[in-house]
Amino acid sequence: MTSPTVRLGSLPALRISPGTLLTVLLFAALMYPSLARGGVAPTTAVLLALGIGVFMIVSVLVHEVAHAVVARGFGASVDHIALTLWGGHTQYRSRQMSTLGSLLVSLSGPAANLLLAGVSTGIGQLSEPGTGAAVFFTVSSWLNLVLAVFNLLPGLPMDGGRALETLLGALLSSPEAGTRITAWLGRAIAVAVVAYPLWWIVRAGGAGGFSLLSLVWALLIAGMLWQGATHALSGAALQGRIRTLDAASLARAVHVVRPQSPLADLDPSADLSTVLILDRAGAPSGIIGRASRIDPAAAAAVPAAQRAATPVLAVAGTIGELAALPVALRGDALIDAMLARPAPAYLLLEEDGTARGVIMSADVNAILRAR
Repeated sequence: MTSPTVRLGSLPALRISPGTLLTVLLFAALMYPSLARGGVAPTTAVLLALGIGVFMIVSVLVHEVAHAVVARGFGASVDHIALTLWGGHTQYRSRQMSTLGSLLVSLSGPAANLLLAGVSTGIGQLSEPGTGAAVFFTVSSWLNLVLAVFNLLPGLPMDGGRALETLLGALLSSPEAGTRITAWLGRAIAVAVVAYPLWWIVRAGGAGGFSLLSLVWALLIAGMLWQGATHALSGAALQGRIRTLDAASLARAVHVVRPQSPLADLDPSADLSTVLILDRAGAPSGIIGRASRIDPAAAAAVPAAQRAATPVLAVAGTIGELAALPVALRGDALIDAMLARPAPAYLLLEEDGTARGVIMSADVNAILRAR
């Protein structure tokens, strides 16, 4: 089901998942027993539980808006904010954010929840004791405090984990190492999230309705945490492979010829797989031409008497469009250049414009997929 998108002034697009309604209902179901046991009338307890569930979604939204605002302040491009069954996330892109900027972006969300907790506490204290307003703001204050503390836990994908990831990456001079450490901490936290309600059930000698609901909620949260940590580990492994990329070492040696060059001009002892036929006619912007490679079997079938009249293109198969890249590119810079000008093959050029070789996109993809 497509998530509806809402625009709130100058804020990024807000995508609201249908699962958000389920989050409200789950919060309400978790809160109702405590409210009912506290002497609140049943109807009032239902309304308060639903109101607290809605306020928690608002708290998540404020959390994500804080991330978005601080990220923009440090030059990031914010795509959207999403509210989901799991809470929410802010999608933004920034290639060169400073360590301080990354830390502040990570910590801004929990800081917003701490601020909401303080405001709710103040309003609750000003409300008449025992009234619905006092209960609502007191509970909302406590939940925002829990939300802030939980998000500050030092494991991915929580905000505290992202802050620790940034610090470790800077201290160890290895962003991948920081990601791996905090991702495994995130997995440990996921296990603890499930172990805690299980421990309470065992301690109580059985599971009641509330404890079972708490366990289900814990399993959902733990699944999200484990998935996020696993995704972070995969990303770290991919980033490690990207850092090993070197255009010069990936280059296949080639000898560039024109499409109408006669087959007889090629050295009979040459490796035909290293011959690249480049047709520059009608090349679109950013593409230097269409490339083809000689089929050795087809070339061998041409009689010696006809080789001088046979163009190399007649015995070749097409590779596709060919773009040009500097031979000195490495790592992220190489991937960025390839993504900016997609092509099945790239001709690597030295500083003086001479061809060093060819990189095939399929070869780079195979490295990135660890194949």
